[in-house]
Amino acid sequence: MRIINPLYDKAFKYLMENNKLAKKILSVILDVEVVEVALSQQETTLPDERRGLTLFRLDFKAIIKQADGSRKTVLIELQKSKYPTDIQRFRNYLGSGYLAKNREIEDKSIVAEDKPAEYQSIYPIIAIYILGYNLDDLPYMAVTVNHDVINSVSKQKIEVSSFFVEHLTHQSHIIQVRRLPEKRQTLLEKFFVLFNQAWCTDNNFIIDLQNIPEEFKDVVKYLQGPVMDDNFRRQLEAEEQLDTIFDAQEAKYLRKIAEALDQKAAAEERELEEWKQKEEANKQKEEANKQKEMLAIKLARQMKKYGIPFSEISKETGLSVEYIGKL
Repeated sequence: MRIINPLYDKAFKYLMENNKLAKKILSVILDVEVVEVALSQQETTLPDERRGLTLFRLDFKAIIKQADGSRKTVLIELQKSKYPTDIQRFRNYLGSGYLAKNREIEDKSIVAEDKPAEYQSIYPIIAIYILGYNLDDLPYMAVTVNHDVINSVSKQKIEVSSFFVEHLTHQSHIIQVRRLPEKRQTLLEKFFVLFNQAWCTDNNFIIDLQNIPEEFKDVVKYLQGPVMDDNFRRQLEAEEQLDTIFDAQEAKYLRKIAEALDQKAAAEERELEEWKQKEEANKQKEEANKQKEMLAIKLARQMKKYGIPFSEISKETGLSVEYIGKL
């Protein structure tokens, strides 16, 4: 069965605009029950003037059901990227967008928690990163980074409920779709079967699913819909063309970096070789001077035996009169 590739921005946005499926998908990724969810903005983009592309991101406001049965309102920031160069922009967005996001996505359809008035519009953020590339230093398909509170004196983990900690540190979920294991057992692994880039057709924006997880047949059916939609396909083709252009630019950029590194390494090697040659020359000079001094001392001793004046010995050997007197 063919579906649109959800790694593409247009396809993923189409999927997450379906409230029912968005709630199901976020529940699987966060491993909690998402009771209510609202897409706060259609799409937030952070322009990159240097390469002319934008970072795809969706913001949600949700109510999640916690392990103890209580409900909690959170902001979910979902960012998706095909390129490692987006990491710096992830950081920039987190730093600049926190307060603005809390103000902008206030949605009366989701009731705020029973907090003091000054806290009503501030909610903790959960960040989700879906990456279309592998992080070399993180060899796992999916990881959760949560905030533990450690007593700095005793170094012990402590259990506290702190508004400050909860709202100013962020829980994160990092998913690398290209690290999908061959054996898929968990719901998370089964869902990301739909992102399996190994099943891309000649058009990378179409995936030909080799097997369909029973739990996500509804998602598959929904992603199957736009496959024959000419207008939707044209938008996916445009995105693919843009990716192709960027891939070429990125490859050129990486080649320049590699060339610069090679030149730097060659220069450092030359400097090292020159230093070694200089050290060897100094060593040889020092040895020659030492040999010359030993010969001068030997000659001075012989001349002293024959009673030759110290001044003449000094002139002949280059040794000082005082030094000759001590021999």
